[in-house]
Amino acid sequence: MSWSRTVVVLCLCFALSGCAGLVGKTRRAMREPGERLLDLPEEVVADYGCGERTLPHLEVERSEVNPKRVQAGAALNHRIVYALCPTEVTEVVAGTLTTQVRYKGRIVMRDEDTAFEFKPGRWSVDTFVRLPEDAETGVYALEVSFHEGNVRLEESITFGVDG
Repeated sequence: MSWSRTVVVLCLCFALSGCAGLVGKTRRAMREPGERLLDLPEEVVADYGCGERTLPHLEVERSEVNPKRVQAGAALNHRIVYALCPTEVTEVVAGTLTTQVRYKGRIVMRDEDTAFEFKPGRWSVDTFVRLPEDAETGVYALEVSFHEGNVRLEESITFGVDG
């Protein structure tokens, strides 16, 4: 069997055997908290036609959690990829970014970053949320919000906690 065929077979075995969570755990382990510039503002202007929009303009391109299922007390990675068309080429949009975890309709964790900045261009931001040791088994929601002028962000992603 060729090397590439072996890799495909192993990937299928992982996916079919319920080991897909291993992919999320591996992805989470390879990420570090912080932000990374992906594209300069000129590329975002071309992608979103910023000259035709009310500025500043924020586009959330991706928001994900890894892994999708965790144990109580474990860390969960949240990655958001955004693009900002600023009013001026180097302008940032600063304000309060609120992150909370909700379970059964109740907020069980909450964090506010009062000095968060959305920066011009395309950025990837990784954060980690550690769940309480006594987190109950069930479905949770990670919610992120930001409101400053006409820049608005409301994201909610569900994940599972296993007992």
